Amino acid sequence: MEYVDQAVAILREGFANTNNPKGLLIALAATLFMGSWRQWIPIALVATIIHVAIDRLAPVLAGDREGSVTLPPIMEPAFWTSTGVLLAGYAIIIGVFYLIKSMIFRKSAAH
Repeated sequence: MEYVDQAVAILREGFANTNNPKGLLIALAATLFMGSWRQWIPIALVATIIHVAIDRLAPVLAGDREGSVTLPPIMEPAFWTSTGVLLAGYAIIIGVFYLIKSMIFRKSAAH
């Protein structure tokens, strides 16, 4: 039961971390490129990588002259934990978006 609670907490936190304009736009764009359910996890993985890259490039994109591009701290467990949580969030949101997309296009193709 403890593992189920931990899994639900990770999914909840992942959804909360991606449920913002940046995360929703990344998920929406990823859903547009998704052609089948077989691509679901790879697309969620790419969306997570894009999210991390945007976070790293944010100071430069904002025009901060003193901000520099830094590599993610891949040797720290906290980085992988937060990235895994993001992946779970993107998997949820992209799955929901693709389900909606497939239902809309299935209905429009039937008419």
